[in-house]
Amino acid sequence: MNIVSIHADGSPHRRWTEVLPTTVKGAYRIPAGSPVVEANGQTWASDYPVVAFFWPNVYFQVFMLLKESGTDYYCNVMAPALIAKDIVYIDLDLDVIVTDGQVKLVDEKEFRERKVTYLPEWVRAAEAASEWLVQQAQRRQGVFHPATGLGWRTSLYT
Repeated sequence: MNIVSIHADGSPHRRWTEVLPTTVKGAYRIPAGSPVVEANGQTWASDYPVVAFFWPNVYFQVFMLLKESGTDYYCNVMAPALIAKDIVYIDLDLDVIVTDGQVKLVDEKEFRERKVTYLPEWVRAAEAASEWLVQQAQRRQGVFHPATGLGWRTSLYT
């Protein structure tokens, strides 16, 4: 299966090409070395496994980056994903990145520039989702709780 990210105008953004379902609803495994294809055709891959979390009717998703040095996170603020044969979502620019315990909201400039083209409910929901993700990450709650990363790390590395 693929995870396909598109822009609000329908143009391609990014595609993860080797995505595997897990036994946990809404969680998908991306093995280390799996190709990621950018809109311009360039390809890259992570040298660590990733767990992608998608929940119904929410305006974000979370990539749990299971690096050798520890667990980091990359969260995309988006319109709710369509999950079928592939997972397809509209990227709404804002991202929350958690690296070494530091939480950052990024791509605010892109969001401000493009939000005039977004549906009003997308703008409100994207702003709320980014605030919620930052708070959860700072508090180390939910998917950001250290035990969650440890559980996935244990299941993927043993």
